[in-house]
Amino acid sequence: MTPKTHPKADLESNFCRNPDGDKGGPWCYTTDPEKRWEHCDIQDCTEECMQCSGENYRGKISTTASGFTCQRWDSQKPQNHGYIPSALPDKYLEENHCRNPDGEPKPWCFTTSPSKRWESCSIPRCTTEPPTIVPELTCASGEGSSYRGTIAVTVSGKTCQEWSSQSPHKHSRTPENYPCKGLDENYCRNPDNERSPWCYTTDPKTHWEYCSVPSCGDQLRPEEPVIPEGEECYEDDGSSYRGAMSETVSGKKCQFWTSTEPHRHSKTPQNFPAADLRRNLCRNPDGDRAPWCYTTDPTVRWEYCNIERCDSKASPQEPPSNPTEPAASPSTSQGTGLSVYKLTN
Repeated sequence: MTPKTHPKADLESNFCRNPDGDKGGPWCYTTDPEKRWEHCDIQDCTEECMQCSGENYRGKISTTASGFTCQRWDSQKPQNHGYIPSALPDKYLEENHCRNPDGEPKPWCFTTSPSKRWESCSIPRCTTEPPTIVPELTCASGEGSSYRGTIAVTVSGKTCQEWSSQSPHKHSRTPENYPCKGLDENYCRNPDNERSPWCYTTDPKTHWEYCSVPSCGDQLRPEEPVIPEGEECYEDDGSSYRGAMSETVSGKKCQFWTSTEPHRHSKTPQNFPAADLRRNLCRNPDGDRAPWCYTTDPTVRWEYCNIERCDSKASPQEPPSNPTEPAASPSTSQGTGLSVYKLTN
């Protein structure tokens, strides 16, 4: 390896370089006769810094901002939780590395201290430009994370509160915390992996609501259902419900119907082909009294979903301690899984 054989590798003086594309990073020959070469101690900027809010951070930092050691994501001790790596494969919940699987302002982890359930991690922002997106200005595809239009009214007609304002509602979804989410003025956005664009409202009695942003039609992902107007409530026992809710009455995330972790079950798309058991959307495949789902919390097998009846507009009550699920009676207990609520964040 010489400047002549690798003229584009910038092999000046004795500086660390990587002329041969070594996966371990920059290296050099050493002055030690017994050690021909060695990798250099240089921080990997692509891994140990974060872009935006750290949604795509895949580094190995595993201590929190206060110095607590992170708990492994595949462990339930000392913190019991619903962030199961096998149930959330696209979140890269590896070992005990800090991650941001749920739209927080920065990566975080559960801690190994019984006195501290979870905490954000101190990860520096990258100095390079964040990845660009193709903004959608007139419609939203998928969950609407790329929507950058100017709609600023909710589904019930309420005016949106400016993202930089803390009145009438205090919150953490600010342009400073979410620098890549287009939180301009009071336009509807989806900074935190909700199911569609939303905003805080200027009505002191209504903290936040989804917005009436039209779907981009054929730009929708194939697995995303097109939700007809009015489908966010259910008729009768909800067997015909085909909406996009995937959250229970207590705020827990729904387990995918095709998954058997953390809860084994027989309510699969193959066994109930007419029930539309796609992804982790709330459904009622077995004639229960309302749409429900298995949860990602290992201590809570299932719960009814956070959906109102179309006629009464009354949310279903939480299941009793020993609810009866036709053909398979699950037992339910309340867990303590971390839930991210806009009301408190």
